[in-house]
Amino acid sequence: MVDRPDRLDPTRKIGEDKLPGGPTQDATQGKSFESYMEKAAQQPAETKQPPGVSPFDLVQNQTPLMKGPTFDSLLAQVNSAQGMLGDINNDLQTKNLKLKPSQRHTLRSKLTDANSYLKAANTDMGAKTPPPPTPSGGGILGKFLDYVSEGQGNLAAAQEQLKDMSKKGDSINPADFLAIQLKLAHAQQEIEYASIMLSKAVEVTRTLMNIQL
Repeated sequence: MVDRPDRLDPTRKIGEDKLPGGPTQDATQGKSFESYMEKAAQQPAETKQPPGVSPFDLVQNQTPLMKGPTFDSLLAQVNSAQGMLGDINNDLQTKNLKLKPSQRHTLRSKLTDANSYLKAANTDMGAKTPPPPTPSGGGILGKFLDYVSEGQGNLAAAQEQLKDMSKKGDSINPADFLAIQLKLAHAQQEIEYASIMLSKAVEVTRTLMNIQL
């Protein structure tokens, strides 16, 4: 008897396909997943702490935080300010240097403020106040050179005091240490601003001189 093509097997519902000699495939997968979850719930949570190491030991072995200012870091600030004042001193001695009124005002203000910060820092660290420099009497540029000499004297006093304290092993209250660092930083900013402005004025002067030649 020839099978008729219109006699097809009835459509089976999803999940009724059985594996040979066993339960349905979906049922097997469901039970396996439930079994895995039950085992996972019964297992204790893994710890990242090494065996035989207490929480106290872990804290002790942590990398220390960045240290605050030290005598060396303060000396680095002083040396940086000294270098910039040296540049200003050299620029002020440029031949035929001409400064605009606004530049004179800015230069005077910045150097005066820098010396105020340096004096305050020296007071905090107990450094001796250097005597004021003898006026050079060289006009406007001479007055600026006097400001530079005063700043160099303040920085030399700070440098000597810091080296002496470091050598003796003296200590400074952390709050005072930070205050000194901040005042030196303010002085550096004022000096740096003055140095940049003056260097531009020197560049203009040299350019004009070259054109005239």
